[in-house]
Amino acid sequence: MIERDLPTEPITDEDWAAGSAEFEEAREQWPDASCSPRGYTRPERRSFIEEIFVAPDGKLWVEVIRNAGNRWEFFDTEGRLLGSVPTVPHKERTVPVFYADHLVTIRQDDLDLDHVDVWRLERVGR
Repeated sequence: MIERDLPTEPITDEDWAAGSAEFEEAREQWPDASCSPRGYTRPERRSFIEEIFVAPDGKLWVEVIRNAGNRWEFFDTEGRLLGSVPTVPHKERTVPVFYADHLVTIRQDDLDLDHVDVWRLERVGR
C-alpha cells in the first residue's frame, strides 16, 4: 500500500467546463436523448491520480495531478517514494517507458515529426 499526504485542490471552473464540454455538446445535439441522470455532480476536489504504470524492474509510477503541473512519482516495491519528475508531453496513443533510472517518451512537433526524449531521474536522498 502506498500512502501520500497531498493537500486537496479544487476543480477550477475552466477545468470543469473543459471536462464536461463533450457531454454538454451531446445534450445539445440530442436534446430528446434519455440520460439518467441528466447531468452529473461536480466533485468538491480534483482527483490526484491520472495514470499508474508498473515498470519491468517493479517500480510503481504514478502520474500525480496538481494545479501547478503534473508529475511522475516513482516508488519501490515496498511503497517507498524514490523520487519524482515533472510530466512531459507525449505523443497521443503512446505511453511513457520506464527503465531503471530513465523515463523515455515520444513527442510530436508541429511538423508531425516524432522525437524520442530520454530523461535521467534523480532519486530522493541522493
